[in-house]
Order: sequence, then structure tokens, then C-alpha cells
Amino acid sequence: MSVALVLHLIMIFVIMIPSFILAVVPMFIIPAPLESASIVAIVHGIAGITTIVFGVGLVSTWRFNKDFTGCYKRKKYMLITITAWITTLVFGIILYAIFYGPALIS
Repeated sequence: MSVALVLHLIMIFVIMIPSFILAVVPMFIIPAPLESASIVAIVHGIAGITTIVFGVGLVSTWRFNKDFTGCYKRKKYMLITITAWITTLVFGIILYAIFYGPALIS
């Protein structure tokens, strides 16, 4: 899980954050903050940050703990993490469809 988290964080910092800051924010959020693309992008970003925080927290508590019996106590946090991850994924797919859907149809 630690390796998967590190790979995911690399993708976030190399691809997702720069494209969000360099393209989405100046082209959609700043000029028209109440349009659907802006709202979907903001929800996607907030859900993504939530997912990162919970994922790093869960993996770090498991990685540095020798006893794995405490995993069942973290079930509530795992449910929050998977819910945030699915929310991030769904809003990312919606954002992709908003940006690239018209080009794919034509």
C-alpha cells in the first residue's frame, strides 16, 4: 500500500496539480466561478484533497505499526476514504466529459 500511495502522490504532484493550477483555475474558475465546470472542478479538488489526507493517514498508521489488529478500529476511516475516493473519481470523470466530451462526439 505504501508503494501504491507513493506512486499515486507522484501522479498527483506531477500531472494533476499543475494541470489544475495552470489550466482549470485561470480558464474556468476565475472567469466564471459559478459555471458547472468550475463547480465540478472545485468539488473534485476538495474531494481529492480529502482523499489524499485520509489515504496518507491510513497508510502511515499501518506502515509504522507492527501490530495489524488495529485495522478493524480504522474501518470508519476506511469507509470515509473510499467514499471520498469514489466522489473524486466520479467528479473527475464528469470534469473530463465536460472538457473533452464535445471533441469526442464530433
